Amino acid sequence: MYPYSKFVPHIDVMLSCLSLTLTSSLFSDGSGPDSCCFRYYERQVKFTKIRSYDLTDGRCSKPAVILQTIRNVRICVDPEAAWVKSAMTRLDERNF
Repeated sequence: MYPYSKFVPHIDVMLSCLSLTLTSSLFSDGSGPDSCCFRYYERQVKFTKIRSYDLTDGRCSKPAVILQTIRNVRICVDPEAAWVKSAMTRLDERNF
C-alpha cells in the first residue's frame, strides 16, 4: 500500500461532488424572471421625468410596471394606478 492511499477516498468523494454539481448546473435552465418588484413606489412620478416603462414578467409574485426615468433610475409602480395607466398610454402614443 502506498502512504497516500488513505487520501484516495477523499479524492473520490470530492470528484463525485464535483461531477454532481456540474451535472445539476447543466440540467437547470436558470430561466427565471429578469426583474421583479416586491413593493411599489407610493408617490406619483412626473410624466416629464419618465423615459420608458417595462412590465414585470408574469412569473413574478407581484405584477408591476417598472418606470425608467430620464436619469436611468428604475421605479416599481402599481399597474392598476390611474396615473400609471395614463403615463403608459402617453408613452405608447409618443413612441408611435
